[in-house]
Amino acid sequence: MTAYHPQDAAAEQAAYAQQGPTAPSSIGLTSMVRSRLKRPPPPLPRADGALVKAALAIMLAGALATSLALHLTHRDEERESIVQPARIGAIALMVPQNLTGSEPGDSSRLVGMVRLRLDWPSLGPAQTGPFIQNRQRLLVTLTPQDKVNEPQTQLSVYARFLTPTVWSNPGGLVVRGFRKGSPYEGDELYVSVPDGRGFAARCPVEAGKSNPGHPDLDEPCRVTFKHRGMDVNIRFPRSIIADWEAMLGGVRHTIDGMMR
Repeated sequence: MTAYHPQDAAAEQAAYAQQGPTAPSSIGLTSMVRSRLKRPPPPLPRADGALVKAALAIMLAGALATSLALHLTHRDEERESIVQPARIGAIALMVPQNLTGSEPGDSSRLVGMVRLRLDWPSLGPAQTGPFIQNRQRLLVTLTPQDKVNEPQTQLSVYARFLTPTVWSNPGGLVVRGFRKGSPYEGDELYVSVPDGRGFAARCPVEAGKSNPGHPDLDEPCRVTFKHRGMDVNIRFPRSIIADWEAMLGGVRHTIDGMMR
């Protein structure tokens, strides 16, 4: 028979006092952590939600713009390899289709006249579309030679209607106006020195008044010269007239690349 001692009861009570409360508190803490982890995240404030939506909209717009640019670039690359045969008098040409502005499926032969639409200053294909703004271009027409377009003939016709006033212009050109009542009233003549044979272009003083049928014409100036047995007519913006040497040289180089 085991003897009972009062000190044993006191020891058991002390042990219970030390261990008993610890187990329930640890179980409760674990349950609380689990319940909080299962709770759904709080909704974003309205300002943060609007910011996220705006960011997503910007990213979507950027992706669409990039896709459109890649599509246009790929389309132009496909058209670069397509050429159209052309003949102007006895001159045979192979004209890149993307320089003519014609549709990709157009495989017709160009006879008697060739029209080119060139971007300035790259002299590549003219850029078109709603996203292309503030781009300048040259409208070039190639036709058989005509004596009327001889530089000396043009200058002699213009000389009959010019005013005596002469003033200088950037690019080494001199400018003269035409008399009122003349066939060229409202135009100005820009000529190279000393005799105008290198360059002689007419530009309207005010494009809207001089071209009432085309008040928004972007290429109001025109110059005609001879190259490779053809007459070359260029319509161009007045704002680039000081770069006339680069313009003529670039167009000549483009035509040289089409000769066959």
